[in-house]
Amino acid sequence: MQNSDFFFLLERVARERGLSPEVLLESVKEALLSAYKKKYGQSPQDLQMILDEEKGKFQVLIKKKVVKKVDSPGIEISLEEARKNNEKVKLGDEVQVEVNPFQFSRIAASTGKYVMIQQIVEMEKDLLYEEFKKREGEMISGTVRYQADRFVLIDLGKTEGILPKREQLVNRKYRQGGRIRAYILRVTREPKGPRIILSQSHPNFLRRLFELEVPEVGEGIVKIRQIKRDPGRRAKVVVESEQEKVDPVGACVGLRGSRIKAILLELERERIDIIRYSEDTATFIKNSLKPAEVMQVKLDEANKVAKAIVADDQLSLAIGSHGENVKLAVKLTGWQIDVRSFEQIAEEAIFLKHLTGIGEKTLASLKEAGFLTHRDIVRGGIEALSKVRGIGPKTAEKILSKVMKIEEKTERKN
Repeated sequence: MQNSDFFFLLERVARERGLSPEVLLESVKEALLSAYKKKYGQSPQDLQMILDEEKGKFQVLIKKKVVKKVDSPGIEISLEEARKNNEKVKLGDEVQVEVNPFQFSRIAASTGKYVMIQQIVEMEKDLLYEEFKKREGEMISGTVRYQADRFVLIDLGKTEGILPKREQLVNRKYRQGGRIRAYILRVTREPKGPRIILSQSHPNFLRRLFELEVPEVGEGIVKIRQIKRDPGRRAKVVVESEQEKVDPVGACVGLRGSRIKAILLELERERIDIIRYSEDTATFIKNSLKPAEVMQVKLDEANKVAKAIVADDQLSLAIGSHGENVKLAVKLTGWQIDVRSFEQIAEEAIFLKHLTGIGEKTLASLKEAGFLTHRDIVRGGIEALSKVRGIGPKTAEKILSKVMKIEEKTERKN
């Protein structure tokens, strides 16, 4: 191989592998050291490479000790041989001697080649790790390679990512060859290369989708305060605007729903409720129960319990399938939310009137404190009832006893 061929190969490998020539030269040096040791059985004290690409010059210099009799040719040179290049050399001096790596034995060359390949592979792993580590928290696109029981393998081009079962969308079909977007959740360094964990269930996956599809969110004009999800089923996104003239909900929905449709397409069956943030607790709780229309919200500040009153036809919508709507609203607001319809409230009023032996003032105090049903009284217990205006521990115990008896009668009838 000519020196010019070496430079050509160095540049080609660097380009194909995505490595810098300087990094590759380190692997070449390691390869030469291994090949030299394989040939002579000893490692040189110092190996220096001189490269001059303009002149096509490539030299490998080894430092050797000048001796009278050579016992170790890998690290020693005779006085006679050394003086061919420099007549002033004397015994005990160290001189640099040029060696031709292209004349190493086949076994030595093979060893050097193996070391170089290993070095390059390790460098590629490190580069991939650094590249994807910097991208933690970003969105990435890939192709489904195959689906196993516990994960989906995603082809990311240079490497592969893992979408674990817990990070997948419920009921979504991950078809081989299908294009998907995912959130880079975590990148760790492993012996076989970087381990890239992806997610579609993380709240930030939805956040990144909004940043991509809604310019106002990407630019920071509309701020996403928080996101709560039941991945694959429902999500609630709380938004507010940094500019009074910009409607945060309208910006996220887009003209005729164009923006939200693009996001829903990525999430398939997951429904999204965009919630306008409000510093007023009652208003925020009311908004959090969207898409249901809430007529009134009553707050129990001491116990952080809110009663949301809705029309009869809005009750199931407010609660949601398997209670998901109200559960997400609770997570958003940090308040326990009790949803009631007008019909239920009417039944509750009748229930309170049937608490025989309890005065009108006491009933009014119970109603004012939010104790509207037997469930409220049983859940509150004597301690909570005792805090109601005009009700002491004895009266509280009497009320709870009556309610428990009514409960027992009701259960026997059913």
